[in-house]
Amino acid sequence: MNRKLLLATSLFLMAMTAWSQEFKVGYTSIDAIVFSMPEIPQINADLQVYQKQLASQVESKQRTIDTKIAEYQQLAQLGTAAPTAMQEKEAEIRKLQADFANFSQKADESLSNKSNNLFNPIYVKVQNAIEEVRKEKGYGMILNAGTDTGGIVLAAREEDNITKAVFEKLGVPMPVAPEGGAPAAKSGGN
Repeated sequence: MNRKLLLATSLFLMAMTAWSQEFKVGYTSIDAIVFSMPEIPQINADLQVYQKQLASQVESKQRTIDTKIAEYQQLAQLGTAAPTAMQEKEAEIRKLQADFANFSQKADESLSNKSNNLFNPIYVKVQNAIEEVRKEKGYGMILNAGTDTGGIVLAAREEDNITKAVFEKLGVPMPVAPEGGAPAAKSGGN
């Protein structure tokens, strides 16, 4: 019985060794590629315009609230307003503040949605190029080597870096590192 177990274990180890020799793992940084795409400056400009529009609306609503509060305080100082008029002003201010909070939350969500709608097609385009390079170069898997906390590659061989090949597949020039700085994306993987 031990002999059968030893034979099965040996066969399993040989199969795993053969599999590991054929299975290649590459890496790149999807964010470094996405944020080097030629569409990014326009996307950033569009988002900035949209953000300014939303900010203007938020500021306008805040000014309205501030004006109503100032009117209320002025009436309170004069002491001539009826208690029901003061209660109505208070209720109006509370409603404006609730509307403001709701609008601010929706403005944040709207900006986030706009950003996602603008960036998602770029991520899809880059992901498709990564998949094409993976297939062409015979990699079984490509890992994200992002420089932020989203990266999962801690160390790897430079020849398994497919970043240059992905830039070539996209037809986008790869960014050059500033003098003395680290490159935005390494150049291996041909």
